[in-house]
Amino acid sequence: MTSGDNDMTMPRGCRLIEFPESVDMRGCLSFAEGMQHIPFQIERVFWIYNVAEGMTRGSHSHNESSEVVVPVSGKFDMFVSDGVREVTVCMDSPRRGILIPPGVWCELRNFAPSTVCVVMASHPYNAAGYTDDFTQYRNGLVSTVRYDSSRKDEWNGFVRSSKNGTFLFDRSFMDYHADRFEDCSLMFYKHDRLLAVLPANYVASEGTVWSHGGLTYGGLIMSPEITAVGALEVFSCAIDWMKVELRANRWIYKPVPYVYSRVPAEEDLYALFRSGGRLYSRAVSSVVDGSNRLPLHKLRRRGVAKAVKVGLSIRRSDDPNDWEAFWGILSEVLMSRHHKVPVHTIQEILMLAGRFPESIKLYVVVSADGRIVAGTVVFDTPQVAHAQYIAASEEGKRNGALDLLFDSLIGQEYAGKAYFDFGISTEQGGSFLNEGLIFQKEGFGARSVVYDTYEIPL
Repeated sequence: MTSGDNDMTMPRGCRLIEFPESVDMRGCLSFAEGMQHIPFQIERVFWIYNVAEGMTRGSHSHNESSEVVVPVSGKFDMFVSDGVREVTVCMDSPRRGILIPPGVWCELRNFAPSTVCVVMASHPYNAAGYTDDFTQYRNGLVSTVRYDSSRKDEWNGFVRSSKNGTFLFDRSFMDYHADRFEDCSLMFYKHDRLLAVLPANYVASEGTVWSHGGLTYGGLIMSPEITAVGALEVFSCAIDWMKVELRANRWIYKPVPYVYSRVPAEEDLYALFRSGGRLYSRAVSSVVDGSNRLPLHKLRRRGVAKAVKVGLSIRRSDDPNDWEAFWGILSEVLMSRHHKVPVHTIQEILMLAGRFPESIKLYVVVSADGRIVAGTVVFDTPQVAHAQYIAASEEGKRNGALDLLFDSLIGQEYAGKAYFDFGISTEQGGSFLNEGLIFQKEGFGARSVVYDTYEIPL
């Protein structure tokens, strides 16, 4: 395909850039500035000239560097390919350049006599930063596949072996509310091996992809083998797929907080930065570090002593009657204080607890005469025990039921866990902090871990 238009279906991440032009009786002047007309900080500039007839330049892809190529004099044809889409663009105006992102093959062909081409690059020269064999290039590309139910076992197996996945990304958990979300989850393969998956849903009325709108956190779930360069390529493929297949205009991204990762897994945060992501909201969660637990505040110690004195006790329960009793307390607390209801109905949480009995656990505090006065639902993941729901009746509050419960869970039941997460204490995208709530959580030795959300314009 040969065209000079900027609305052609270009390979992944490529686009034409029109530069400003000033014209007067003396002639014409065009210019470009880094991070404005050029979408990166310029680290290197080089120019190509005196190209012999029939010769081709380029014939490679960059592993990390982006480039903008400009014909300041003369003309040539630019062939670009991402392994799926390829075009040939006639570059014949010094007012127009073409952006070549990492992972895209490019060839400069058919140079007119006396052509001069200037290239602005995002990285210094690196001899090892190229792939110069097209067959090798095509074989090493990341392919993007939209999830469907035929891939459920493969998806779930990958989540279990990933470095930052939890049972929340198991399709048997995610799909319990499939009727509320248009799923557009993606799977990324390289050399026929699954490299990463992206739980996601699409809101067509907003032109927005959420990762994920129905989960506390989402983002890329990654293989332990993925590298920073690999995550950049996956992000580029995801953005391209969303733009081409969905015509989406933005991506809301909720990365998995670092405490949930079994090994370091923040390659996606760097890819976010490189992709123009900006902070959209920030919630504050309170987390106890199991390897360095801070002492209980004196008010929490008093609460524990009071609970013991009145004969409160703790038990883990699978009994649906106990679930319903706790859900009644929880629902009353949420409605009276916040005019809200639990995210899950009692039917939904019982169903999920039945599917994940070792991951979704109910702990209740019982009075001396056998009545449930408080409780918590814990989402148990490899690194973190997360208190998904917490509630106490008025009697439970008076008698320190939650103090007894969490002192026991943190100090005994989950003493070997890396982290205990109380959940967030913020509202309105993080602009409001419930100081009383976070004070209570911090009394158990918890300190802040942020749950961030980013927006990426597409």
